[in-house]
Amino acid sequence: MEQDEDLWSKLIFVSIVCTDRGQHRRTRLTTARMRRSERGMNWPLERFAPPVPDAKPQSFVCREAYTFVCPRCTRTPQVKTDKWWMLLEAVVMDHQKEFDISLLP
Repeated sequence: MEQDEDLWSKLIFVSIVCTDRGQHRRTRLTTARMRRSERGMNWPLERFAPPVPDAKPQSFVCREAYTFVCPRCTRTPQVKTDKWWMLLEAVVMDHQKEFDISLLP
């Protein structure tokens, strides 16, 4: 448990990539940064859109989920905010530095 506390005391970066389940080369969509009291991602609206509470139904963005867009394939996964950060916490706890979003169901 003490190791977990040490892990969360520093800023952690996780590259979010897409490979279309191994069909194309790694394409970085964003970099997530996490610490006990901080969560965020780089380059919003370039290759991902954060949740926008007043988003219109026909718009690209979602009200309750992050939307990711890979420029190499047609994948546009959407992940609800709370599940996204729980997933990234699990990635960090597994000491991974990269997460391939195309592996989500």
